[in-house]
Amino acid sequence: MFRAIAAAATILLATPALATAQASIEGVWIGLSVRTIGGPNDGQVTEFTQPRILIYTDSFFAWVFGGTDVERPLTGEDASDAEIVAAIAGFQAVAGTYLIDGTDIVYHRLASLNPNGQLPENQPLVRQIRALTQTRLATQLTNADGVTTVLLYRRAEGGD
Repeated sequence: MFRAIAAAATILLATPALATAQASIEGVWIGLSVRTIGGPNDGQVTEFTQPRILIYTDSFFAWVFGGTDVERPLTGEDASDAEIVAAIAGFQAVAGTYLIDGTDIVYHRLASLNPNGQLPENQPLVRQIRALTQTRLATQLTNADGVTTVLLYRRAEGGD
């Protein structure tokens, strides 16, 4: 009996799933960290130092992710062109519609700082919900090499 319970628990923990059916993805989420599973960086956890904001309404989403950890100049007048480019490298701003299909979030990007993300051949973007509670959201994406990236967020409104 114990083995059956342990096996079921292992399957549930290893499979992306909603932590609670009552939790809603709608709201504002703040990015906390990214974890890599597999590949040369297996087990690496990186805490975000730049803002990562993810917003869901009933059918629309928007995300704005700060780019690199390069210190941003206080004013544009004091910054060289190279400093400005370095400060915005990796910045992402995307908006569009989404739907949830089981544990998949299917994104259709309607507006993006990177226009390639809007091209029909790059649609849809699909991520899996790994965990969803009232205060935490974890999504994941696995690339063609089998490396999984897990993004962890906390709810901004009413979260801890």
